[in-house]
Amino acid sequence: MSDPRRLYHFVGDKYGLENITNRHLKLAFSDQVNDLFELMPFDFGEGRSGRKLRSAWKQSIKTHALSQGFIAFSEKWCVPTMWAHYANNHKGICLGFDLPKRLKRGAVGEKIEYVRELCRMEQKVTEDTAYNAEMVKYARKTKSIHWQYEEEWRYWFSLTKSEKSEKSADPRKVFFTPFNDDLVLKEVVFGHRSELRQEKIKEILESSEGIKFTTARPSFREFAMVPQNRKDMQK
Repeated sequence: MSDPRRLYHFVGDKYGLENITNRHLKLAFSDQVNDLFELMPFDFGEGRSGRKLRSAWKQSIKTHALSQGFIAFSEKWCVPTMWAHYANNHKGICLGFDLPKRLKRGAVGEKIEYVRELCRMEQKVTEDTAYNAEMVKYARKTKSIHWQYEEEWRYWFSLTKSEKSEKSADPRKVFFTPFNDDLVLKEVVFGHRSELRQEKIKEILESSEGIKFTTARPSFREFAMVPQNRKDMQK
């Protein structure tokens, strides 16, 4: 990963405006996301031993989610399905950030790898510390090839001591990480159906210096979203 790298975060119109207004991004947690194989790209085996191992790993994911959250970014904003799935059917926006490999809060960017088959997990994962760590590392950066269109980079954040207490008391509680000098908004891309406008965003930001504004439209030549260059059709 070059340092820094422009990465994009898709969000619906309502929450996109809230993110900009409050200068923050919401953390996601592995036990609440839309991928039922999240942190579970494994074949745990058959029979009673397989069921027992699968159950133990699922419980470890719940425990992990009490202390670790993440923010997902994409390498590009031009993929139509990203707008459809993560930006409220093209009504939302895409926020661009120039991100270093490591953020000051300690989060490290990891490029997700996409695979066709589940990885076989061995029973020794419950006893072999080194093997367990290897499987955790694999789980954090691996998803099914069905998600390949996301071209995801993921930043994991450790909750503070007080946040962990709040999360334990209420597992559905929402947490955010603030914009700061290594999470700086550099670009706002408006979805093709977005009703938001540059003027509104600039008003909220007070200063929009250094921020690029782009309006997405369907390409006439390929299955992709491209910049709208006609000024009279820009948001």
